[in-house]
Amino acid sequence: MSKFVCFVLLLIAVSAVVAESRLENDDKGGPCGKFSTLRILTHKLRHCEKAARNYNVPPSAQCCRDVKDVSIPCLHAVFCSDALKQVGVDPKIAITIPWRCHHVHY
Repeated sequence: MSKFVCFVLLLIAVSAVVAESRLENDDKGGPCGKFSTLRILTHKLRHCEKAARNYNVPPSAQCCRDVKDVSIPCLHAVFCSDALKQVGVDPKIAITIPWRCHHVHY
């Protein structure tokens, strides 16, 4: 399969998960439950800062454990939030962390 087809299938899968989680999270307040994206970023994902700023820096084991504990819809919300840009992180690099964790620690 071509890379483009794989990418499109990945986008469809992520969209389906996000849509389903929105239905589940309506009573919880948002994609990250009762927490804001800024709080998730500064408390839960704080160990990922170096890896989120530089693609060549491998994510730490603690970063990968933290990423694994955060739901996909919450990660998507954090990576698309203004909070990420406010702390000087490039969303294009940050969004690669789950993939990089998978290839480094699993």
